[in-house]
Amino acid sequence: MQLKTIAAFPQHPTASPSRRSGARLIPAVACVVAALTAFPAMAQPQNLPQPVPIATGNGSATPASALPVTKTQGKLRYTCGGISVDESSAMRAAMKDHPLSLLFAAAGGAYLADVEVKLVPQGWGDAESLTFTASGPVCLLDLPAGSYEIEVRSGDKEKRQTVMVGKDPKTVDFRF
Repeated sequence: MQLKTIAAFPQHPTASPSRRSGARLIPAVACVVAALTAFPAMAQPQNLPQPVPIATGNGSATPASALPVTKTQGKLRYTCGGISVDESSAMRAAMKDHPLSLLFAAAGGAYLADVEVKLVPQGWGDAESLTFTASGPVCLLDLPAGSYEIEVRSGDKEKRQTVMVGKDPKTVDFRF
């Protein structure tokens, strides 16, 4: 029985098998070297522009592109996020610029998102409450000074805490 070899690529009949594969590789390598020599900018990493810091009202600077969009409900404004490293760093740096910050994590320390939040003003009569779902582990809240009851839910676990918001920024850390 005789086996017949079928070649996938046309080859010169007098070339040995080892020379055939090498003959195809050399022109390809030569093309790459020529391209990188002719266009050295292609071989160098590009210097990309960095986000420009914006000044907030109290003189601090936070990269505008790193913070998520601020949402408003009545007189209360909030920003939630912190999923990516850049966003988390920017939000933690901005905590000092907001009267109230909320942090959400599992008991082991892993960050949590999709936490249901209800913020109820205390002693304000019929003042409206703020209800939202935190899209990340950090929430920055801009709200008037006063006492607030914070109710949060992650899965089937609920937590509740009362906080007094005043002159200095406050941070409430919820562990589930």
